[in-house]
Order: sequence, then C-alpha cells, then structure tokens
Amino acid sequence: MADAEALLAEVAARLTARTDELVERQLVALRAYPAYDRVPVDDLRRSCRRNVLRVAATLGQHALLAEVEEDERASGQRRARQGVPSDTVVQAYRAVLAVLRNAFIEEATTSGADPRAVLAVATRLWDLTDQYAGVLVSARQQVEIDSARRDERHRIAFLHRLLVGGVDQAELVAGQSVHGVLTDGRYWVFRARELDGHEDPQRLSRHLEHGNRRSLVASVEDDIAGITVTRPVPLADAVIAVTGPVPLATVSSAFAEATRVLNVALRYRRTGVVDSSSLSVRVAVEQQGELGELLHRRYLARLVKRGPAAAELIETVERWLHERRSVAATARALSVHENTVRYRLGRFAQLTDADLSDTDVLVEVWWALEYASIRPS
Repeated sequence: MADAEALLAEVAARLTARTDELVERQLVALRAYPAYDRVPVDDLRRSCRRNVLRVAATLGQHALLAEVEEDERASGQRRARQGVPSDTVVQAYRAVLAVLRNAFIEEATTSGADPRAVLAVATRLWDLTDQYAGVLVSARQQVEIDSARRDERHRIAFLHRLLVGGVDQAELVAGQSVHGVLTDGRYWVFRARELDGHEDPQRLSRHLEHGNRRSLVASVEDDIAGITVTRPVPLADAVIAVTGPVPLATVSSAFAEATRVLNVALRYRRTGVVDSSSLSVRVAVEQQGELGELLHRRYLARLVKRGPAAAELIETVERWLHERRSVAATARALSVHENTVRYRLGRFAQLTDADLSDTDVLVEVWWALEYASIRPS
C-alpha cells in the first residue's frame, strides 16, 4: 500500500512538472467549443492550471480540494455571465479532465504501475469530473436564479412606474428590449382582485399572465395590476377591471380609470371582466354620493321604515325596471300574478309620490335604487 501511495505521489509530481504543457493541451480541447471563444484566454489558463493542481492533489491526497472547489464555483458563475451554455460547460469540463486522465495513464504506465491500480485511479478521476461538473452547474444555477430575481424586480419596478406615470420615452424604448413591451403597441390596462376564500395568492397572477407573452403583471397594494396585449378573460370569484387598448404613453391615465372601475365593481359586487361601458352610469352613481343620498331620502328612506311589506314593493320595482318595465315578465320572475305586480307598483307610487310614467322620475327612482345597493350604511 505504501509503495502504491508513493507511486501515485511520484506521478502527481510529474504531472505538476508538466503543468504548462497540460494547460496548452486543455486549451486545444476547449477550442472545439465555439462558445468558449467569448471567454478571455487568461481566464481559461487559470482554470486549466487549477485542473492540473486538482488532479495532482487527488493523486497525492493533498489538502487542496476545499479551496479549489470554491474557485470552481467562481469559475462556474463567470461562465454563466459570459454566456457559455451549461451543457457546453459540462462537456468542455469532461474534455479537459479527459486530457489530464490520459496524461495520468501515460505517466503511471511509464512508472510501471499495476494496471488495476491505474484503473482504480482513473475511475477516481472520473468521479472527480462528475463532482466538479456538479459544482459548475450548481454555481451557474445560482447565477441564473439571482439574475431571474433581479430581472423580476426590474420588471416590477418598471411596471409600477408605468402605471403611475413615472416612465419617460427613453425608458419606454429601453423597455422594448429589456421587458418585451412594444413602444408602438396598444395594451389593455387592468386592475384585479380575488374575492374572499382563495388561499392561492398567485392564482390571479398566473391567470392574467397565461398565454400573454408580452404581459407585465405585478402586485399593487391588495390587487393584481398590469398591462397585456389581449383583453383578459374572466376568472371565477375574481373581478378584473379593464381599460383600453391604449398606447403605452397613456397607460397611467388608463390605470387610474381601471382603479375607479374596480372600486365601483366591488361596491356592486360584480365579478368577471368589467369596464366603464359594462358598468354604464353606475360609475356616476358611485361617484355622486350626495345626489344618491338626496334621491334615497326622496324615494326610499320613508318606505324602508315600513318593514317587510316595503321590501316587497322595492323588490318589485327593481325587477320591473330590470325586465324593461314589463309587468308580465316581472310577474314570471317573482312568481306572482300580474295584478300583484300592478298593485305593488301603484302602492310604491302612492307611498313615494313617484309618478313612474314620468321619465325624469323613473330615472331618479332607478338612481336611488342603484345607490341603495352600494350605500355605505
């Protein structure tokens, strides 16, 4: 055993003495991989020299491996930043270690080593190849993870500034290459919120990003907001307020509108995809609180005090308006006789002094009922 260890130490010393030659042979092997053309030669020489020292340390059982492994991590990170693909890094690493393995076999054979011992050490060197190839890949993955996180932070920051109007033309142009947005494109701007009861906070984000390669999505306060080239589609138990499509230069004003639409939709307990047109004048009802209070007092306040009977009158008027003032359709919807509908409409008019045949009064009653559905109290 002592003779075998001494022989390996002698072979290690011979390989170390051939370091310059072995570095050049490794460089020849690396030139077979065009991706390595972008790596500085001095950088490659350092790595190749380190490979020789690593093999020599393995043969001579020197205490060098921990230090070398740390160097290999740094090397793997540099290759990632230099744009060398990970599969190419592994293939090239195996190629240069094969150069050193063959050199070891040459030296060991010349020294008259037992073929079984040579095979055992060659196997150990292949294990070393796998070990440090793993180190290279792990280091590269960490660089990619860090890069992805950094890119995501930049995307979110860019989107936030875009939504509030803090992006100038130069940054918009840069965003085309960095974030994939099109400066001459038109985008839907949205602000969305999931209703209570969902434990997956990413569900809405994934839904809004799905199939939209050029979408930008991020959390904004308690909501999910962003831009997308296609109009969002509904998602169960979520409300998605949209505006657009608009050019990038007007995204901030569109986002302000989407925020208003979302607030109105939430007060009306709407779900799905909503916009100003689908909410119609309900946007004005939500914004004109003083007018709503005035009309509520005029047509509903006294009536509400009458209890359940008044609730039936209000429900009937609401359904009658929804059914385009059709007594027959209202009766079917409420499962009552048509005369019951007529009586309730008349009773409502009597108690509120509302002439439902007068268009102006009809609009006011509708406004009062819509406001009552979102009234804070």
